[in-house]
Amino acid sequence: MSAIRSVAVAGAGPVAWITAAALLRAFRDSPPTVTVVETGDTQDARIGRWTLPSQRGMHALLGIAEPHFMQHTGATFKLATEHQGWQGVGSRFLHPHGEIGIDLGGTPFYKFIQSEVLAGRPERPDNFSLAAAAAALGKFARPMGDAGKLTSSFTYAYHLDEAAYTNYLRSHALRLGVREAAAPLADVNVNADCDIESLTLADGTLVSGEYFIDCSGPAARLIGRISTEAREDWSAWLPCDGMWSGTAPALAEPPAITRTFAAPAGWMWRAPLSQSAMVGHVFCSRFQDVAAARAALQTFEPGLHGDPVFTQFTSGRRRAFWEHNCVSIGASAVELEPLVGADLHLAQIGIATLIEMFPRDRASRVEAVEYSRVMAEYADALRDFTIAHYRAGTPRAGDFWNATRAAELPARLAAKLELYSAIGRIDLLDYEGFEETDWAWLLMGSGAKPDSIELQIRLRLTKLAAQEVLALRTHVQQLATSMPRHIDFLRHQAAAAARAPA
Repeated sequence: MSAIRSVAVAGAGPVAWITAAALLRAFRDSPPTVTVVETGDTQDARIGRWTLPSQRGMHALLGIAEPHFMQHTGATFKLATEHQGWQGVGSRFLHPHGEIGIDLGGTPFYKFIQSEVLAGRPERPDNFSLAAAAAALGKFARPMGDAGKLTSSFTYAYHLDEAAYTNYLRSHALRLGVREAAAPLADVNVNADCDIESLTLADGTLVSGEYFIDCSGPAARLIGRISTEAREDWSAWLPCDGMWSGTAPALAEPPAITRTFAAPAGWMWRAPLSQSAMVGHVFCSRFQDVAAARAALQTFEPGLHGDPVFTQFTSGRRRAFWEHNCVSIGASAVELEPLVGADLHLAQIGIATLIEMFPRDRASRVEAVEYSRVMAEYADALRDFTIAHYRAGTPRAGDFWNATRAAELPARLAAKLELYSAIGRIDLLDYEGFEETDWAWLLMGSGAKPDSIELQIRLRLTKLAAQEVLALRTHVQQLATSMPRHIDFLRHQAAAAARAPA
């Protein structure tokens, strides 16, 4: 059992409340006192976000019931992301949260797609994915059935309104026993050993703690006071450094899809909520100033509700995520554009890793070294997956897009793409947040074509009969067509949640 009995969490958004609640739930047999200290508006404020399917797992850990959460936040489901124009005008590809086809006796089905492309018979992976087919038709249902069945071959994530989600998490965390400081953070008190002793609030009172979790966003108001480590800058590969986001009128038929649209100095995005829609413009200020970027968003969505929210960031990470008695989680540790929707996912990996390595006592330091090593690996893998969206497939023309391809690739990403280009193999390293299928969706969708595929794979695929492929394609379409419309599923769930006891 850890001797740590009091933890203070500094932050203002979802990451802070998820962190606090997760610590209480994880150590519920002998929970420490966990206090959240609000830090006010942060540089990473936004209208909303899209997540990865791992959010479902975190909700399960926290004891959050999905129908109740969705009813009270206006969230919608997400089956896929569609990227338009990234390989040039008219290009598009889908990245669903699900498998491509079915396993072929130990051979992933996407290898069949590769072989068809190399043989001059291009096939779209979308045709063999239930998540892709349902998303394209505006349908939704939860996965069901045994592993290996098409009906269980996909998963899903969420589209979230930031304020509604934060308020929901706050209420839930307080019910679990998390404490909330009476006033926001004013100052950080550090002793001669560079340990944080306490936090001074705006009303002059102190919040003491044995350990402190910095969820204060890019300002890193806690760990920034004690850190001696330099920060790694990723802006040579990922030059976008700003985002405008706002709300817009609801779509009549909201799909379970996040859509991104390549733009001259970055990319636009659109995602549905149950009662409105969210839109945004991620851009690089070297190629478009803040005012022009805002104007571009208003042209993209003339029906914006009110003033959009500005977010500023510089892609990169800390070299040490845990220093002394302070751990950085979220944007205080890693800043990255929201393209792949993995900010909460990475934060939750940080939370889970902290729980696994929770210190024996305040003086313990060995855990910090390993934590920082593991989290750096996860962060760099996420960086690489994001960069690959800009570097895979046919280059898009334009000064900004040329800039995204100017720098030499990180060595691990270069090796991954070279191996794929040579034999179509996707090699995963330790501590990667995206799976082989995710890379297959991205690389095949972007039009990246290998020179060949592995010999033993080619031999196995000769046994695959054409009628099996046709039957699979037909079955996918039949199942997708049988699903309810996404909007009807949301309405049915909301009605059921309203009838349920409080």
